[in-house]
Amino acid sequence: MSDENPQKRSWRERLGNVTPERRKLIVRVAVVVVLVTALAIVPAYVATRPQFMQRYGGMSKQYTAWTESVHAQVACQSCHVPPGRVAQGVYTTRMLGEFYLSLVMPSRQPALFKTPTNAACQSCHIDLRTVSPSGDLNIPHRAHVSVLKLNCVQCHDYLVHEKNPEGTHTPRMETCLKCHDGVKAKNACSACHTNKSVPESHKAADWLVVHASKQKQIDCAECHKWTENWCAECHQRRPASHGKRWRTVHRAAVDKRRNCEVCHEGAFCVRCHGEVPKSNFDPALTIVQ
Repeated sequence: MSDENPQKRSWRERLGNVTPERRKLIVRVAVVVVLVTALAIVPAYVATRPQFMQRYGGMSKQYTAWTESVHAQVACQSCHVPPGRVAQGVYTTRMLGEFYLSLVMPSRQPALFKTPTNAACQSCHIDLRTVSPSGDLNIPHRAHVSVLKLNCVQCHDYLVHEKNPEGTHTPRMETCLKCHDGVKAKNACSACHTNKSVPESHKAADWLVVHASKQKQIDCAECHKWTENWCAECHQRRPASHGKRWRTVHRAAVDKRRNCEVCHEGAFCVRCHGEVPKSNFDPALTIVQ
């Protein structure tokens, strides 16, 4: 009897003790494993990497924006495919097919992705934060998502694949104001901004009258840059003073402070007066463009 430890036998010696039928089975299994790995597992892995999307010309802009976003380390399926083994498995199988289709139809532009769901977002963002990362905004996510049932993408439309007009991936204030209009939701600055409130200068009784002369002293854009032309938002609306009796009483208002030309061209007054009224006239007044 040999004293050699069976565990120390080489694989050749052990294979020599295997019957021919079993040896054939092992070879067949090995061949299948190699083929499955080469034709399915590896291609599926490659196709499910975000870099695979570079071969689709129609996705170049979205791919580039993704590489510059905070989600640059997050795979496509993590957001665009519902969480769960079944959905993720179906996606992987589909992408395996896309791998081979891309080889024979390189110009194909498939519609691969659906809009991310809240469930997909919350698979990573478990803690629905109440303040922005920089701390300058109150954002009660739980109230928006759990109570109001809003979809994350309603606010975060520039998050990954597109930059907003300001060149960032953050939501625009204009988006917030679609709901925070003072009717559907409160629109006070302090409702969202932790470090902002209506400036004391804006609370003056004559602010609407004198604010145009303060532009050199105050950086209006610091608060109002969320829209391209914040002046027009007010100036295109009929002033509150122009009520039903305005035609009758406007002479007294003009005598006190004439600023008709801020909105109206001279020809506007001529329609009724026959000439540009001289009362309290200041040639330096110009029309706001």
